[in-house]
Amino acid sequence: MANRRDPQTERKLRPLYDALDNLNNKQAIQRADKILKKEKDFHCAKVLKALAMVRLMKCQDALALLEEVKSHFPLDESTLQAMSVCYKELLQPELIPELYETALKYTPNSEDMLTQLFMGYVRIKEYKKQQQIATRLHKLTSTTAYSYWNAVSLVFMGKDNPDLGKVMCFPLAVKIIEKSKEKSEEVAEEVFRLYLEVLELMGMYEKAVEELGDPKNVIIDDRERLRMKIHYHNLLGNTDKCNILYKQALIAEPDSYDFYRGYFETSFKLLTDSTSLHDPEFQVNLEKADTSVQDMTGLLLKVAEDAGPVRGPELAKAELVVRLKEQNIEMCAFASPSLLVLEYVQKFGHKLCCYDDLRVIIDRLKDAEKQELIQILEEYRVSVKESNGTKAMQRLATLHMLLHHVGKYKALESEQQFIALEEIKNFHNITLEGDLGCAYIDAFVLLYSWQKCDSGNKPDIVDSIKLLMTKLEQFPEASACRLLVTRLYEYLGAIGPAVEVYEGLDTKSIQLDSLAHILYSSLMPLGAYNRADKQARQMEAFYRTNEREVLEYIVKSYLCGKFNKVAELFDLHKSLVYSMSKSVFLLDKLWLSFVLSSANSWDQIESLLEATREEITSVKADNLVDNRDYSVNEVCDSRHQEIATLQSTTSYSHDTLYVSMRHFMLSSLLKLQDATTSKESEALDTLVALFQSDVVEKAGKLPVLEGYPLYLMMSQSMNVWKLFLETLTSTVVEATNLIRHCIHGKQAQFNLENVTSKISELITLSRKELIVDDTINSSQLPFLSSLIQTAYFAVLCLSCGVTGRIQRKKRGIVDGVMSSLKSTLADIKLLCDDCHSIAMKHKLDNLTIDKDDSVDSRITSSLEWSLEEMSGILGKMSGLVNSLHSRLQPKS
Repeated sequence: MANRRDPQTERKLRPLYDALDNLNNKQAIQRADKILKKEKDFHCAKVLKALAMVRLMKCQDALALLEEVKSHFPLDESTLQAMSVCYKELLQPELIPELYETALKYTPNSEDMLTQLFMGYVRIKEYKKQQQIATRLHKLTSTTAYSYWNAVSLVFMGKDNPDLGKVMCFPLAVKIIEKSKEKSEEVAEEVFRLYLEVLELMGMYEKAVEELGDPKNVIIDDRERLRMKIHYHNLLGNTDKCNILYKQALIAEPDSYDFYRGYFETSFKLLTDSTSLHDPEFQVNLEKADTSVQDMTGLLLKVAEDAGPVRGPELAKAELVVRLKEQNIEMCAFASPSLLVLEYVQKFGHKLCCYDDLRVIIDRLKDAEKQELIQILEEYRVSVKESNGTKAMQRLATLHMLLHHVGKYKALESEQQFIALEEIKNFHNITLEGDLGCAYIDAFVLLYSWQKCDSGNKPDIVDSIKLLMTKLEQFPEASACRLLVTRLYEYLGAIGPAVEVYEGLDTKSIQLDSLAHILYSSLMPLGAYNRADKQARQMEAFYRTNEREVLEYIVKSYLCGKFNKVAELFDLHKSLVYSMSKSVFLLDKLWLSFVLSSANSWDQIESLLEATREEITSVKADNLVDNRDYSVNEVCDSRHQEIATLQSTTSYSHDTLYVSMRHFMLSSLLKLQDATTSKESEALDTLVALFQSDVVEKAGKLPVLEGYPLYLMMSQSMNVWKLFLETLTSTVVEATNLIRHCIHGKQAQFNLENVTSKISELITLSRKELIVDDTINSSQLPFLSSLIQTAYFAVLCLSCGVTGRIQRKKRGIVDGVMSSLKSTLADIKLLCDDCHSIAMKHKLDNLTIDKDDSVDSRITSSLEWSLEEMSGILGKMSGLVNSLHSRLQPKS
């Protein structure tokens, strides 16, 4: 193809570029067609048309057009770059290198082409090929930057194959960097960091320390160099040298608490193992390592005196005393831990960070010491309560948080608890009138809410929501309160107000991956299918965009020489590609495309299955990474870390099975559809057997987070979930037997009772959980939602056997299947109607016009809305079943 970069060509393409830049993709296609009508072999116009098609989600048409252009071996830069953009947006970067490989056959010495090919290999992690291209570039241009690309490629090759790395890749990378360093007068910081990384990978820690001590290498600032020296001496096992360096670091940065921890760890190791001192010359040249309690005490006193009023030395005193008690070593000159905590509160209690500083210390105290601490802090709280001023109120908030954390309020009787809670509530009202700041008001209102909600009683939770909503009206930016209100509404089954409150968080960027579960985990269980579908589609776009953009950031890191960011960005890319949340969103989106569809015939269902086939098979269900952040549900409670850990591990186990379940459901529908036209249905038997062994059997053994009703909204026990999974399995088995028997005429033991009996059991169980004493237990709505989805899955699976392909003499069996499905759906509809009637009666009996915007009203209205949405899904199911059933009736 001729090169079309002349001004005339640019003028022709300018309107097309403008349409794409303005996101007017339909207009871009029209303009491309206008150009191609006059010049049908204008490849760049074809590629830009393909790009517009990609953005309109016409991916198959775009790929066909790109293949047509590729067959003509385009060489001009504009066409190749446009094709690269198309493949990036299609998330198929593996197709980019082929373009430049072909182009380089005709222009083998093009630096631009070689650079683009190198970046193409970078995107798909072809380390060996990118190293070869980097070598070619360096030979062609003698540019130092290309030699560093070579070295980085070798480093990644070595990481990918550790055996090869130790023998060849890492030594060669070191040689390349050292040779480049010799030629350059000044080495960039990123190159020096790369050099140190390679030395570390080779285990050459002493060499790394030597390089850090070289006066020529002043690229890294003194404090960072000191940290790196400590790191390498730690790897070498030089405890004494680490101790001495930690002492230097503490003098330089007296408020860096991580240095104190490292100092204590090395000092205690030397204290218990004096034989580890192995380099006396090093000590003579610098100073003696600290190997006794007196040494540590003396250093802390010296640092505290020189540093002035900073938190580090004061907190370190409490840390030292706690460590000494844990080691059963004689006490030093400092006071008891409780008194040191009190002293710290007196000095820094007006700072919001005081609670976070001290809770790590408090958690390590023994029960007797905690009781002593409660008494000391309570006495101090009484004196502070009488004081006036902003700092006094801030210090009071800190004291209440610490007392809650150490368990004071849990030990009180009910009446005393009520008095304590009312006192906290009164202080909250006082702080609202003053100028205390949002964060400290947060402390009082959250303390009150945590304590009230710990019982899980609905009236206490409603009372807490009212107080929290009052706070949010005045301080909409109070994210901790907003998160708690969202969780409380979800716990009560009120998804409508939960969505409204959560949207005020305005989560962006990577927060969408780590925090979206807070709301989304309740959307499907509480029947908000349309809202779940909307969020799932938004998240799909987020993952597509970010996976593509992160790869481009990796390319820019190479171009800008930021080599230490490359590995970090690759880790980020992997965490997004294999994100647990991503698989949940994608699978739910695909499932909801059936649940929310208006299909009323099997032909429409078949079309939908074909449209989603490729997506279903491409969703990852194994080796998933959990990026969700549970630490945001922070509470002033010694159980916080335990709760966060249990939430993370338990939720990961549950959602791993959830992904497997959803993948099984969608894969089963595809295979059942295939089985209607092919006599080969053994794949279904294999799928069911794997699901039975890998998912159903494990469901009853999953860990359950009990005793924390506020922190993990698991409404269904694992035994109940196992019953749902067994129903899904039986449905696929019987649908397979139905197809074999009624379509292919094979001998198969079809027994619909295996499915309908389990669904009837689930209906009975759901009714028992939902309707309690003529009221609706809205927190158990997930039972009804799961029941409806299970029934819809049964309708879809069994409908595969109710097509025009069934044998005439088998129509009686299929007629019985449809009648049974109608009866089952009628029973579920009756349950929904009963729940709706009870909810409406409660609304009429207990709510008045002046309470339309109350918390109770919001909860009741949300329940009514959820039931209506579920009833709507049931109505669609009934319409589909009626349509299929009427199709079986003999024509008059």
